[in-house]
Amino acid sequence: MAASSEMDDIVLWGLLIKGDQKALEILYQRYYSLLLNYGLRCSTDKELVKDCIQDLFINLYQNTHINVTNITVRSYLLKALRNNLTYKLATNKEADSLDDSVFHIPLNEDLFEQLFPKNDHDLQLARRLLEAISQLSPNQKTVLYLRYVQELSYKEIADVMDMNIQSSMNLSSRALTKLRTLVTQDEYFLGVWQLFFLKIILSL
Repeated sequence: MAASSEMDDIVLWGLLIKGDQKALEILYQRYYSLLLNYGLRCSTDKELVKDCIQDLFINLYQNTHINVTNITVRSYLLKALRNNLTYKLATNKEADSLDDSVFHIPLNEDLFEQLFPKNDHDLQLARRLLEAISQLSPNQKTVLYLRYVQELSYKEIADVMDMNIQSSMNLSSRALTKLRTLVTQDEYFLGVWQLFFLKIILSL
């Protein structure tokens, strides 16, 4: 097998469904952090999320009927994890369902102070942005996270969230419009908020 960095997802996926354990390991290493980060936005139960990721890759290795030519690996894995979490939460009567859960963005004042220790303007924008994000629906938070943090295409977002491409674009547009309305019409802010959102998430 060629070096993992030289193998694109679709090649690895083709090897995986033929039973190649090394391909499974490479995909696991490549996507574990992304899946964990996304899973923890859907549930605060870290052990549950880890279990669902493990189950996801075990099921992939045991099932060889997936059509490799019709998927985007990243969006397939995210959707599969979401489905696993939905099932696990539905069978746990003490847990909230995934559909009713809040899309978690665990930010706090201490983190803001660390990120912007000497920039009061950015600090104020950060606080206003966080307050605005808290007023978005879980689906609006999800689409912005997938689009601007994980940098998924609208097609990939549609696959993950079980909607058509136009709906994913409309959802993103409505979320951005709501943020602009809630926060400011400041042109400076409109130019930097996406970078700030990315910086915040990656700092966690």
